[in-house]
Amino acid sequence: MTSADLIAAVRAECGKVTNTTELTDDDITRQVDWILAEISDKIPIVKLRSFTGEKDVNEYSFHDNTLRVRKVYPSESTSESDIDLGSEIVNEVDRSDYYNWPSLYKIKMSRKIRGLPPFKWRQDIVNRKIRIDPAPERDGDTYWYESVEKSVWTLADLPSDFEHLVVLGVTWKALEQIALKRSQLGGVQRAGGLIEYPARELKEFIDSKKKEFFDTLRLKAKLYGM
Repeated sequence: MTSADLIAAVRAECGKVTNTTELTDDDITRQVDWILAEISDKIPIVKLRSFTGEKDVNEYSFHDNTLRVRKVYPSESTSESDIDLGSEIVNEVDRSDYYNWPSLYKIKMSRKIRGLPPFKWRQDIVNRKIRIDPAPERDGDTYWYESVEKSVWTLADLPSDFEHLVVLGVTWKALEQIALKRSQLGGVQRAGGLIEYPARELKEFIDSKKKEFFDTLRLKAKLYGM
């Protein structure tokens, strides 16, 4: 989505397609970062990260960007079949061969056949550590984990599924700007001077857009499993 696309969409939502007095382009674009931050807080992304095992060592630090660890895979992971990350958003740039390994069922059965104990893990959010059990038997094995991280999007790389959500949010904030300007002027500026405007109806419209934005945001967060 480009800035021009957003401006056109928001003006249409506000009913101010050409009026740049009450609603300037800057009024619209300055709200984008705030709305994107709201979306990022509620809808993180999932990335695959890894750490290298050391013999007899159980605890490992996770990545600086990791908010929490969703799953850890044992070192028997290979590249036989695709891992399913579920419905979470994964940027295409993050996709790689690291998304391939056998199912957890195959891994568990492999460990059972070899007489190894079940693989277990837990996370320590405070100290930002992953603890695995049993500890590696040798150095150098790779352990992959699903890292839940904050999404840092711009308009340019925003997933298309969230474009309407941004329009909703920016429309809500833009309407607040219109209401503020009208209250400061004491009315709506027209060629013949100031005229009164239905302030209560405008407030109700603003509130409805705000509610629609947050309702949709919560729905998206549930949809993407967060």
